Amino acid sequence: MTRPFQVAITREMISPTSKRNRTLQLNMGEGKSSVIVPLVASTLANGSDLVRVVTLKPLTNQTFELLVSRLSGLANRHIFYVPIYRGLRMNASLIQTIKGIFERCVSEGGVLVVQPEHMLSLKLMHIDALLGPHDNNEAHVTADGLGVLHDWLTNVSRDVLDESDEILHVRYQVIYTAGKQMPVNDHPNRWITIQQVFSLLQTHAVELRTSYPNMLDIDTTLKGFHVLDSAQFRRISSRIIDDALEGRLSNLPVGILPSQIHAAARRFMTQTEVSDVDHVLIHSYCAGTTLFNGILLLRGLLMNDGGILGYVLKERRWRVDYGLDPSRTLLAVPYRAKVCYINLTKEVH
Repeated sequence: MTRPFQVAITREMISPTSKRNRTLQLNMGEGKSSVIVPLVASTLANGSDLVRVVTLKPLTNQTFELLVSRLSGLANRHIFYVPIYRGLRMNASLIQTIKGIFERCVSEGGVLVVQPEHMLSLKLMHIDALLGPHDNNEAHVTADGLGVLHDWLTNVSRDVLDESDEILHVRYQVIYTAGKQMPVNDHPNRWITIQQVFSLLQTHAVELRTSYPNMLDIDTTLKGFHVLDSAQFRRISSRIIDDALEGRLSNLPVGILPSQIHAAARRFMTQTEVSDVDHVLIHSYCAGTTLFNGILLLRGLLMNDGGILGYVLKERRWRVDYGLDPSRTLLAVPYRAKVCYINLTKEVH
């Protein structure tokens, strides 16, 4: 019998109340892989969606056998496994064969077990085919076929991730390089701008600590701190953006922008949703210069409720003294873990 909380979790994964991607965490032994994943996969495999159960390589055999034991008997669902790796020599015939297997999986209400490497290999093969030499018609057909297959998978796939914290780790985002070696976009301004933002961040954090002593947690060496309130980060980011728009970033002359572009740039760097008018206005004015890349970088760092800097300063926090909870237990357990302060030490490149 399925437990009530397992049913609740399954329903939330099948149809998230947020209408967006959903990540849920359960304790060990509560039936994530053995109960919830088979329920979700068999329900979503409705004949029109390709259900992919994404699992880590060491767990692939275990996941495949578990799904077979749960779904291939009375439920009469087929479990598919199509490994795709870099060594495959893709051509039009092989692409059609792979797509045919996927279409069969969809029509039969089957479940496809995949590894992150398989999904990324297929994407990178498409990039390789586009960047490679197109001396003959076969290369064009292969590149087009991979593009069609990738677009089709994007439209019909519904992914269920087991052990999502590992699968979504950055080490699974790129499994091999593609194309020619090239410098990082907007180098060296990219890291010079970040270092200047760190310097401004340190200055404004110390100033705000005087006015709001309980909202900023600054260590004794002044090399790192943690923001305890979202409003404080908005104040800090607003001050840094003011500095940038006043021309205090030596390598990013944003201060020369006209007043109309100036206002659009502020909205572009702070607001999550950007109007098409502001985007076109900034891009048309900054076309052919490094200004647009710099403005994009500042947006990625300082955007309200979505910037990288805000995430690091507000969300990532360890080694916190949570105190004792007498209503739950009188046992005091020492808590030691990684300390994640944003490092404000300047680097020399």
